Order: sequence, then C-alpha cells, then structure tokens
Amino acid sequence: MMRPLLEQLEARASAGRPVSVALAGAGRFGTSIAAQISQMDGLRLAAVADPDAQNGADALRAAGWADDQWERCESPAAVQAAVEAGNAALAPDADALASAPIEVFVDATGLPDVAARNAREAMRRGRHVVMVTVEADVSCGWALAREARRQDVVYTLAAGDQPIAIMELFDWAVALGLDPVAVGRGTRLYPQDRHGDADQALARLGYNAETASRLRLNAQMYNSFRDGTKSQIEMCSVSNMTGLPPDCRGMHEPSAGLNELPNLFARRDAGGLLDRTGVVDLANAVAPDGTSEMPEHIATGVWAVVTCGDRRVREDLRIHGTRVSRDGERMLLFREYHLCGVETPLSIAQAALLGATSGAPRETPTSEVLAYAKRDLHPGDTLDGSGGQLVYGLIDRAKAVSADGVLPLGLAYGATVGAPVAADEPIPLDAVSVVRDSFVARLRDEACA
Repeated sequence: MMRPLLEQLEARASAGRPVSVALAGAGRFGTSIAAQISQMDGLRLAAVADPDAQNGADALRAAGWADDQWERCESPAAVQAAVEAGNAALAPDADALASAPIEVFVDATGLPDVAARNAREAMRRGRHVVMVTVEADVSCGWALAREARRQDVVYTLAAGDQPIAIMELFDWAVALGLDPVAVGRGTRLYPQDRHGDADQALARLGYNAETASRLRLNAQMYNSFRDGTKSQIEMCSVSNMTGLPPDCRGMHEPSAGLNELPNLFARRDAGGLLDRTGVVDLANAVAPDGTSEMPEHIATGVWAVVTCGDRRVREDLRIHGTRVSRDGERMLLFREYHLCGVETPLSIAQAALLGATSGAPRETPTSEVLAYAKRDLHPGDTLDGSGGQLVYGLIDRAKAVSADGVLPLGLAYGATVGAPVAADEPIPLDAVSVVRDSFVARLRDEACA
C-alpha cells in the first residue's frame, strides 16, 4: 500500500492541496504527530484543539507553523476564517473546529468520553477519524465504526501504536494464508506494579520532574502503562479488530524472550500454554524472579506466532530466518519497536487518499476490558478509570460483562461505589452507579438498542 499512498501524497503536494488535518489533544503523542506531519509532503496540520494553549502552540510550532502564521480562535467562525485564509488555528476544544475545512480529525486527548464524542461529531461532519485514544476505542469503538459506515467515512486506529503494529503482522500473515496462533505485544510488568498509583508512576518509569514537564507526560496515562492496564486495553483493541479472543481473563502474559514465544504459544497438548489457538496475549520482559529481565525480550515491540498446514511453507519460513518452535510447527514474526506518533500520519493519509483503515473494530466486540479494584473500595468512593488510584483493567470475552455482571473499564470514570468491593476483585456492575449521561455510556446503549 505504500507506493500508491506515496504517489497520492506527491500528487496532493504538487497540486498545492495538502490533506488538511485537525488534532485534538497536544500532549506527547499529539505533538509527535504534529512534528512528523511537518516532515511529509501532502499533509498539513491546519488546526489544533487543546484547553492548554501552551501545549497547542507547541504542537503548531512542531508542525512547522511560525508564530505569525497561526491564530488563537475561540469560535467555529474564527477557526474557519483562519484556516480558509491559509493560517493555522488554535482552539480550546474540538467544538470550535466544527466549521473548518478539515478532511481528517485526529483524537489524541486520552479521555475516552471526550474522544468518543469528538469522533462521532467529526464523522457526522464528513471527516475521517484517526483514533489515538485507545481507551475510547475499547469502550465503544464498534459503535464509532458503525457510525463511520453510516457517514461513508473512515474510522481507524492510529499507525505507530502497538495495536496497528500488531495488525500489520496479522494482516500480512492472513493475506498469505498463514494461521495466527497468537498475536501480541511486549510488556514490562513487575510484581508490585499492578497496585501502583499515578503519583509515583513517572518516577518509577525513570522520568525526573524536568523531563516529565518538558515531554508533557500525563501521569495517569503513564500509570496505566505501569500497572498493566494499557497493555490489556491495547490487546482488547486488537481482539476487536481481528476477532481473536484472549485465552483466559487477563491473558497469560508469560515471562519470555523471543526464542521461547513460538514454544509457549501453543496448545497445552503441544507443550504450550493455550487451551485454544487464535488468541491475543502478551510477553513480559520481566523474568520470573520479578527483578531481572529476560534475554532477548520484546518489551517495546510486537509479535505474532503463526503456523501453516503446508510442510514446505513451514520449511521456507524456517530456512529464511524466522524463529521456529522446537517441533518446527510454529514461526515467530516480530518487530522490536513501535513508533508512537511517528507513523500515525500514514493512517491519516490512508484514510483521506485511499479511503482505507489501518485497522478498525468489527461489527460487534469480541472482548471487553473489565474493571478490577486496585484497593478495597468503600461506598462513596468515586472510580477514576484507567491508570487511576482505584481501578485497573483485565481483558476478557465481551460476554463476561453480561454473563458475570462485571463493570466495563470504559464506564469506570466517575462511577460511584455503592457497595464494598475487595482489592483485586472484579467490580460488579450492581455495586456502582455509572454516570449514565456520559457519552460512552450513551453510545453503548444506542449501539445495543
């Protein structure tokens, strides 16, 4: 797909008609997107929405705009006038972008309720949507994908983040007729991490105060990396794109280096971990001792264990350099890195120029992320969602929400606890009062109606 995409980008650049892009959320990820757009022909970041004007201004500068080329705008009319005059616009929120001539809307707010609302409104205005906020996608992405089909626009997850990096391996394998045994990403989860809180997350990840401020790191978001919730969320997104479920709640997440992955991700009767094949999972870089790291781990990368019914194909995959299981039946595909923000403009271009997604949820969800109590919960507590002080998330099949009566993580923002829940127990739906007027809750209700 790269050659036709490059040709289309070159054509738009030659015609002086770059794809116009709006960005909501100018944190670390959003600013990386802005900076990468500045390096590409055929794309132009025309507007940024962020309640922190300094963040938004920094993103516009990263996108190549001089200070006299962009305007602070409070209203849709002002944003429209600025963009139509050839300038960029900085707005306090996505509502102010309503009338601007924008082709692709990118949400990198990190706030599921805000992101879901932004995405639907953008699609109803005829804009393609690139969803960086994976927390929104796993909460109601299937409903947003349906909306995209109704509006004849594209809803896609963002290249550069692990879910689409995994999808690239998955799509390559399936297109060739290979059978995915398991697909996943690397993690770095220490025994004490599950109960960590946001106040300590950045320091535990090695960031001092100066670096955290310069990079504009969101402590709660980074705590979701550290407590394991983010990897559960991202694999739920992959599950809903591929239709592959987890083998068990929370997945196996074994400590593993590259050579062991094709051995571990096999059925139990073949010496592996799995009760079934065709699943999503994780590979932990932390060794079983809880302190050291596995040799040849893949903490920041993505992987897929595949097989093929044809002996000759399996042999070709082996002799040309893949890592193969001891029984010769399964091969490992992997990429040791992912490039958050750097590759996202490819999803922007694919949506605008090819009408294609990098990856989007199927019609109905395969999996959900379930809310678990990070500490003992008491009546009156207010849940704080992914990366917060009170909640972490574990993936399971979507039916667990109704069958087991467990609260989806996407509804654990602002919900009030009405009955005690012990630490490390799933939070029952009937133990909390969900914020029913949240956009995520309403969109889920509409999708089920």
